Parts: sequence; C-alpha cells; structure tokens
Amino acid sequence: MRAGCRAFQPVRTNGPVSMRPRDICLAVAAAFIWGATFPVSAIALQSTPPIFFAFLRFLCAAAFILVIPRPAVPWRMLICAGLLFSIGQYGLMFVSITRGIPAGLASLLIHTQAFFTIIIAVFVFSERLRSRQVLALAVAAVGLACLVADRSGAGALTGLVLILIAALCGAFGNIVLKSLGGADMLGVAVWMSVAAPLPLLALSLVFEAGGSAGNLIASISWVTIAAAVYSAVLATVLVYAIWGRLLADYAAASVAPFFLLVPVFGISLSALILGERLSDLEILGAALVFFGLAMAVWPKRSSA
Repeated sequence: MRAGCRAFQPVRTNGPVSMRPRDICLAVAAAFIWGATFPVSAIALQSTPPIFFAFLRFLCAAAFILVIPRPAVPWRMLICAGLLFSIGQYGLMFVSITRGIPAGLASLLIHTQAFFTIIIAVFVFSERLRSRQVLALAVAAVGLACLVADRSGAGALTGLVLILIAALCGAFGNIVLKSLGGADMLGVAVWMSVAAPLPLLALSLVFEAGGSAGNLIASISWVTIAAAVYSAVLATVLVYAIWGRLLADYAAASVAPFFLLVPVFGISLSALILGERLSDLEILGAALVFFGLAMAVWPKRSSA
C-alpha cells in the first residue's frame, strides 16, 4: 500500500461523524498493519536489494487482478499512478532506508507527501491554501531543517533527499488518484500494480545485479518473501479494504485522523523490533513534522 494514502486528501463527506467502537478498532488495526510495514521491509532490505524488493512487493499485489475486477479507470491513469507509486515512491523509499534513513523515520517522512499534495493541488486544481495549512507547512519545514542538519552530520543526507523525492512522487500519484473522483481505490491499488513489476525488474537488473538475474534470485529468502507478501496482501489489499469501507460508512473527517497513527506505529515498532534510536535533533525534527502533519490533516472544528 502507498505509505501516504489518498485519505490525506479525502473527498467523501457523507456518513455519520461518531464511529462505532468496532470500527475504531478496525481503523487502529489498519494503521498498525500499515505502520508495521516499515520495520518488516527494513528487515528484508538487509539481504535483498531495495528496487528488487519493490519488484517482489508489486508482483504480489498485481496477482490480485485475478480476483479483483478492474475499476472503471483508463489504462493510462493506472499506468501513470502505478509508475509514480512503484518506482517513484516505494522504490526510492526502500533505497533511502538502505542509505541511512531509519525505518521509523521513513514512516513519518514519506507522509510529507501530504504537504506536497496540498501545494501541487494549488496549481493543478486551483485550490486555495488555508491559513492553518500555511502554518502547518511552516512548522514541518522547520522540522525538516532539523533533520537535514542532523542527517548532514551523520553523512546520510542522500537518504533524506531520496525519501523526500519519494514523497514528492507519492504526491503526484495522489493528484492522479484525486482526478479519478469516486473510483474504487481497492481496485485501483491492485490494478495499477500491473504497471510496476517489469520496469522495477529492469532497473534492478541494471543498477543492482549487473545484468545478472541469478544475483537477484540468490538474495531471496523466506524473510524476503514473507515481507513482500505482508506488504502486498495485508498492507495493500486488507488495509485498502478496511479504509474503503470506513470511508463509505463515515464522514472522511472522522476517518482521516487515524492515518496519523501510521508513523506513530512505524517509529514505535521500529524501535521495538530493530532497536532504532533517534538523536535529540531527530526527535525534535520528527516531532515538528508530525505536529505540522496533524495540523494539515486534522479536521477543522465546525463553528456550528
């Protein structure tokens, strides 16, 4: 599943505001599954090249076209979204994790695509920036400046640049999906995956294996397969099914804040499973980015 879901720019407004306890549990479970994708992927990336792992992940997701009908979306849109999310977002994000970006921090930084989406929408859809969005962008920018300063000192600035480019690609993908209106997002997530495997495999053969498929095959282990299946089946098909049902039953403003739990789970689980620890400057930067993200995503209280 895309690490920064389209629900950061929700278009649904129908449905009740108060969520039933069972559905609150479902939303939390979906965020947990999604957040756990980051440490799970980081473990697989210890032995598997990042672009090749992205290939395996999208290959698994694409297999679901056998059971999920194709949505009423033009092929050009599916291919465009598929390439942006596969090569642009996931490919670069996985590479960034191998270039010094901790998995927990990656789970937060990839969600900066919400800010990029807001900015791009101003030019593409002539949307106006609200004062709270401008403030949110400013707060997040200060947080990113802290991270840049820390990453520069740690010699991992390349990883930070890569994951911000990944977030930008995800934002352009969000714009493509936003233009689809009320299309079935589960179907789109599965069918756009068809565009990903061949380009990812070609890039992996050139940049990661020196043209030798045997080197790539040798990197596959049961951990690699388990991580790819987890990311494709649970964090794509299952999570999209849950979010899709919740967005159909409730107002989007009631559901969207639960996406803020994804980086919380991502950072917490990465610390627990991988033993990741952030420096003081990283903690400050991450907190500012998260606060800015919360300001941008959290629904505005009605004056009524």
